[in-house]
Amino acid sequence: MVNTTIQPQKFKFIFVLGIAAILGMFSCSSSKSEDATNLAEISDVMADNPEQESEKAILESLPKLDGAYVLSWSKLLNIEFEDVFVDSLEMETQLPLFNDTIKALDGKMVQVEGFFVPVSETGDENIVILSAFPYAQCFFCGKAGVESIIDVIKPKYLPAQKLDAKIKLKGKLRLNREDFDFLIYILDDAELIQ
Repeated sequence: MVNTTIQPQKFKFIFVLGIAAILGMFSCSSSKSEDATNLAEISDVMADNPEQESEKAILESLPKLDGAYVLSWSKLLNIEFEDVFVDSLEMETQLPLFNDTIKALDGKMVQVEGFFVPVSETGDENIVILSAFPYAQCFFCGKAGVESIIDVIKPKYLPAQKLDAKIKLKGKLRLNREDFDFLIYILDDAELIQ
C-alpha cells in the first residue's frame, strides 16, 4: 500500500512553490502588458511623426549611385506654388510648395543631369545654372518655370563648358523658399561627373 499522506514540511514547500509559480505567471502577464503598452506608445510616436517614416521610405525607393541619390527633373518639376505676401519685397509672390520626395532630399547628396547655362552677367564665377531644358526653351527665355533650373554654387573644378552642354553634377541639394537672391533649388559644392 502506498502512503499518500503529505508531511507538513513538504506541504509547506509545495504551497510556497505554487504561490511563487502563480506570482510568476502574473509577473509575466504584467510584463507582457507593459511590453504591449510600450509598443503601443512607440507606435503612437511613429503615428505622430509619419514624416520621418515616410522620408525613410522615400529615400529607400530612390536610386542611388556613387553615394548620391539620382534626381530626375520630373521630380523637381512636380511642385506647386502658393501666393504669399512677402514683407521684404512689399508684394505678393509665389513661393514653392515642395513635394515629399524633394523635401526628403533636402540636405542630401544628389546627382542631376541637365544643360549648362553660364551666369556671366553677374560676373560671379562661383555660380552656374543647370537647366532641365536648353537655353532657347529654359526659364530665362520665358519658356519654363523657376522649378526647371538649379543654382550651382561654388562648383568644384568645372572645365569651360559651352552653352547648352549636357552635364551631370553631384552635390548637396538645398531647398530655398525665402532667399530671393537665389533660385528655389541650390546645389552646393557640386562637382562634374564624367
